[in-house]
Amino acid sequence: MSKYLSLLAGMVLVGCTSAPNLPPTDTIVAIKPIDSGIIASSAKYSYRFFRNGVPQEYQHYKTFYDRFHQQAAGVRVNFVVENHEVTAEYLVVMDKHKLDAGQQETLVKQYHATPIDGDRLGVVFNASGFWSSSYAPELAAPYRLEQPVVVAINDKTQTVSTLGAIALIPLVPLFPLYMMYGCAKGPCI
Repeated sequence: MSKYLSLLAGMVLVGCTSAPNLPPTDTIVAIKPIDSGIIASSAKYSYRFFRNGVPQEYQHYKTFYDRFHQQAAGVRVNFVVENHEVTAEYLVVMDKHKLDAGQQETLVKQYHATPIDGDRLGVVFNASGFWSSSYAPELAAPYRLEQPVVVAINDKTQTVSTLGAIALIPLVPLFPLYMMYGCAKGPCI
């Protein structure tokens, strides 16, 4: 009987130690386009995102960027994980003082913008994939970012505000699209 209990206790401990244990933030230092999407890598972890629906998502984001990039205060990136699955959430923070009533209405109706506070609206873009350990080829010099991107990492079972988790980064034409899908036409790097 004691052998059975020891074996059961050992199995429980192994199960607990194999559960994902990512840090609360991570710094993406490299982005590698692959046929099925992209790999965003930190020194220790890789996050693989797939190109599902690229043409539609690319056009949706491109239209958004073309119309509203000057009103954007920046982007906050949040990775929501459950086991080895990851969903990247890109919260584009919009300055309401730079928007007219028509632009605000468009953001709410077409992009599902929600109020963050009295001065800002948020528009969220998403990408899905999985995470694993980083490998040397993913971190090679051609894929390194000039400026690393800090992302917040949250367990899916916890409620965490995307807004307060990390600092804003500048909104650029290919971000978050670049992080989400790589480039639709040719290499991005």
